Amino acid sequence: MASALLFQNWPDADRHAFDALFAQGGLLDDHGPLGYWRALSRKLMQNQYARWLGWIAQAQPEALALMPCERATSERLQAWLAAMDKLAPSTQLGHVGTVVRLCRSVAPERSWSGHQAILAGLHRNVQHHGSPRKIGRVLASDILFDAGAQLVRDNDGPISHPDQAVRLRDGTMICLLALMPMRRRALSELALGTSLRLEGAQMTICLDGAMTKNGQYWEAIVPDMVSEKLALYLNKARPVLSARSSGAQTAVWLGRNGEPLNINQFTRAIKNRTTSLLKVGVTPHLFRDAAATTLSRASAASARMIKPILSHTSTRIAEAHYIQADTIAAGRGLATALEALKQSRETDE
Repeated sequence: MASALLFQNWPDADRHAFDALFAQGGLLDDHGPLGYWRALSRKLMQNQYARWLGWIAQAQPEALALMPCERATSERLQAWLAAMDKLAPSTQLGHVGTVVRLCRSVAPERSWSGHQAILAGLHRNVQHHGSPRKIGRVLASDILFDAGAQLVRDNDGPISHPDQAVRLRDGTMICLLALMPMRRRALSELALGTSLRLEGAQMTICLDGAMTKNGQYWEAIVPDMVSEKLALYLNKARPVLSARSSGAQTAVWLGRNGEPLNINQFTRAIKNRTTSLLKVGVTPHLFRDAAATTLSRASAASARMIKPILSHTSTRIAEAHYIQADTIAAGRGLATALEALKQSRETDE
């Protein structure tokens, strides 16, 4: 695959269009449509678009003189896809989707039906092939919750060693992720009194825009079956860990040394613990897939909960699960009908 084109070497029109997407305007200025994106997401999109320009520079260098929308024809995108045939369908989708997103932001009034057809085909390929990293690793939410709950029960006693406190902590994190599958950054950065608020027996998680991917405020009451586990951790295990710190901490999740867990330590703890409990390493993000899969298998009506549960701003990601749920419901209905027909025939005989 062609090398990415460095940002400083992009054509002026492309650099200006990209910067406009992420513009941070003042009170009286316009914000870019993706101005709320985090730096990491912006960098990923920049790298993907740089791949496109790198391929253009190598395969059709004369096209660099064109404006972004004039350059990104359906034919060129198909040729680029052919050059990316060794990449996973999900990677192809991300790269092409970035080019289409930028062009649509530049000229939203244009018809992009041909480009949307390409993206639709890539979506189908992704759904057909699945994600290699997820194969065998997306478990049902109840299995994950039960594993975490058992770990809490096994360590629900007088805590005599920091290892016991860590095990109770990990079990609590797994239970919370199973029923409230937030993104790992938000859950790993929970803090007492701000993003985790305690009012009597009720616990509420409040995430401001800086803690969510879409930049929107999110708030939810912690379900009782999780708040019980969380209360055990906060009242029994966390004080043991906190006592090992050099100072007072407000972070909810503390490590063995009493210091807050960073996002990588949080991810590693979840993956290692699920590997130990279930023989499958489940990352925090896969808890989100587990929630969507569990809801879709429950019923078509339950699948409609995927969007609010995962705090998505659109239904695109959940749509595949809606279809799966409708298919499962139809299959159950067919099985019921066949069973009734069989019984009817046996009665007639």
